[in-house]
Amino acid sequence: MLHSFEVCCCNYFINLMADSKDKSQLSLGHRFLKSVLGDNDNTTPAKISPDDEDNQVKNDRGKWGSKAEFILSALGYAVGLGNVWRFPWLCWKNGGGAFLIPYFIMLAFAGLPIFFMEVILGQYSGVGPNKLFELAPLFKGLGIGMITISFFSSLYYNAVIMWSIYYMFSSFQSPLPWVGCDNKWNSDKCFDAVAERNCEKTENGSIYLFRQCYNASVVALNDIIPEFNNTIAGRKAALLDSEKVPAAQEFFNDKMYAQNYQDEDGYNTGVIRPMDDIGAPKWDITLTLLFSWIVVYLCVLKGIKTSGKVVYFTATFPYVVILVLLIYGATLDGARDGIEFYMTPNFTKLGSPEIWVDAAGQIFFSLSVGMGGLMTYSSYNTFNNNILRDTLIVCIGNCVTSIIAGFPIFSILGFLALQLGKKVPEVVESGSALAFIAYPEVVSQMPAPPFWSIIFFFMLLTLGLDSQFAGIEVIMTAIIDNRPKLVKWKPLIAAIICSFMFLITINMTCDAGIYWEELVNYFSGWSLVLIGFAEVVVYGWVYGAENILDNVQEMLGWKFHPFGWWYFRILWKVVTPLLLLVVVVFNFIQTGKLSYGNYLLPNWAQTIGWLVAVLPILIIPIYAVMVIVYDYLSLPDSEESIWQRIRRLTRPSDKWVSSPVRYGEVLANTANGEMLSKSNNAADNVAYSASDSKATIVSYNPKSS
Repeated sequence: MLHSFEVCCCNYFINLMADSKDKSQLSLGHRFLKSVLGDNDNTTPAKISPDDEDNQVKNDRGKWGSKAEFILSALGYAVGLGNVWRFPWLCWKNGGGAFLIPYFIMLAFAGLPIFFMEVILGQYSGVGPNKLFELAPLFKGLGIGMITISFFSSLYYNAVIMWSIYYMFSSFQSPLPWVGCDNKWNSDKCFDAVAERNCEKTENGSIYLFRQCYNASVVALNDIIPEFNNTIAGRKAALLDSEKVPAAQEFFNDKMYAQNYQDEDGYNTGVIRPMDDIGAPKWDITLTLLFSWIVVYLCVLKGIKTSGKVVYFTATFPYVVILVLLIYGATLDGARDGIEFYMTPNFTKLGSPEIWVDAAGQIFFSLSVGMGGLMTYSSYNTFNNNILRDTLIVCIGNCVTSIIAGFPIFSILGFLALQLGKKVPEVVESGSALAFIAYPEVVSQMPAPPFWSIIFFFMLLTLGLDSQFAGIEVIMTAIIDNRPKLVKWKPLIAAIICSFMFLITINMTCDAGIYWEELVNYFSGWSLVLIGFAEVVVYGWVYGAENILDNVQEMLGWKFHPFGWWYFRILWKVVTPLLLLVVVVFNFIQTGKLSYGNYLLPNWAQTIGWLVAVLPILIIPIYAVMVIVYDYLSLPDSEESIWQRIRRLTRPSDKWVSSPVRYGEVLANTANGEMLSKSNNAADNVAYSASDSKATIVSYNPKSS
């Protein structure tokens, strides 16, 4: 949203200074809307030449260095943190191996179709989401909504990158800093499972209490000395009635952050700090945050030219770590119990609607659709790239990775359960609790703890970076697509974006900064499925599923088998929208007030969270109204009714000519009126004239849906 505002202001003042004769005939409001919306004239034929200066700049926006760069970038974007810390938990929760049945069904009927749809239109148009919706100008707000979601998601992902770096550097010591309850940041509630187990082994009746081991003879003094009873037994009863907090959790909450107040000597008081008292930025994680943004900047400073090289490592290293953990985890005591809990099928769960909604939601979120990243990445492909092949590789690779990642995770959790004398379900966690609380606790009990800790958090770092690359690239591409001549200033644009996002995430480094991170994480994903639903409806019904299939045939030069043609047509128009709508409804029903641990965030924070959630959705109707008003101001004498105007504004504008970028790319290799592409559809859609070696597109007749 901020990006959109900046571009609007920039366009507005540039247009004020240019072409003053024409501008004098427009009202101030008309000029402002024109600057905000761009040229939405949908009444005159396009006249676009690949030799035009602006189009030449567009052609220089960049291309992937190889097909592998796109596949690895898309795979790294899809294979994110959720594959490691959410899918295994969902699998266990929903019937173990039985969960794979709805999971792959949802892949076929929801995930793969929408993934394929996004990369088709990104590759076909050669532009990012803010410009891609020239295919239906009334819905260009949908593209801006996607950019807004990417913006908020990038804030959260960089927090995870910051944590991963912090934990990775903290791992270069032995013992690991989150081991034991003897630190200043530990409260009386701190629970050290290993210390408790060792205490109980020393003598029958020994009790691990308030971070100390009391043997049976000491505890027996309760009956002799009343004062002792008040100080020990009384506090013991209070402890038994309260929550035990793992040492690793207190390291996260009270060492990295300061969720609880500390006394004058820096000791944990156990009193929770409210969100209203956010405290000051902590210098160590502030520097870590700065370092994380510097790393991100260095990887994206030239867009895909740099990130496309980095992904050769960041997209493959997690597989090395998963393989190492898989082999090592299989040798641990208790690993078999953990894996059995992970994969033992419970087919009775298939009758529950929750398992199907969880499967659809996991597929949707894990493929990272709806945020504009896939469109942006595919826009840098060559026009004739085999996008169907790439879709199958990334979608299947993402799902297989999720399944494989569950084996080392649950083998390690089985080991933890055995060490603590508990059952596997009692130690299963999901999300950041698994990565930054449960896993560090497990690592402390493994041989060579620092080694396993370093490689695990380095893996999380690479997973976070792959997702972050796409988020920043979406914003950069949106700016450059609006102002193509800025392409030479990409490093500066990247620096401004990263610097701005660093400044607004400093609040996440304060004493109570964890609340802000949780708020952004919880609410930013709420609108994602709703955006995806709107996206499928616009593509499938407004632009037309048939046109999308024609676009594929135009790019690849071959026709779909009738089965494939009907398969995608039915899914895009009916099945996928309905599935996403069901997920939207269930998400809305299940959404409650946000809390962190036992602390319920205040109402004002909940309100901010809902603003974050609905902002990407609100942009769509607001932008649509602005488009209609601008159309009235541009064509005041038109005799069209409001419905006729709306219908015209839902058809491709003259800027949607398979993208000037794309036809510039194809025409650059044609001479004297050769065929524009391998498909006859190009000849049907585009008329052009050729003189010598120059070709100019003179008209475009998009097929109506």
